[in-house]
Amino acid sequence: MTTPVFYGFETKELTFYKDKNVAVGKAVGAGALKKATVPAADEKFCGICSAVNDTYVSVIMKGHAVVKYTGVSPVIGYNKLAADGNGNVKVSDSGRELLVLDVDTANRTIEILL
Repeated sequence: MTTPVFYGFETKELTFYKDKNVAVGKAVGAGALKKATVPAADEKFCGICSAVNDTYVSVIMKGHAVVKYTGVSPVIGYNKLAADGNGNVKVSDSGRELLVLDVDTANRTIEILL
């Protein structure tokens, strides 16, 4: 049996202007002037950065994404997730309710559906 693969599931991406601290795999928010930014701690994030160059970033707004988490480990199933202020996510009552498909505690990453 093969491992289930969720990449590409209903993926929708938007292109934003790049802010200085945005990087691939980081949670991002939508800032002023169509710029992707790193949200402050406990703020909701709009997506996960999938590509970056000197000017633009591509952000997964819907679909499967992998992101690092901090703090308490999320569980498989629905979790409220918010930004941690450093481009990662964390379990937070102020967050968005998202489906967590996998939790890798060794690497502190989760697979989510946005």
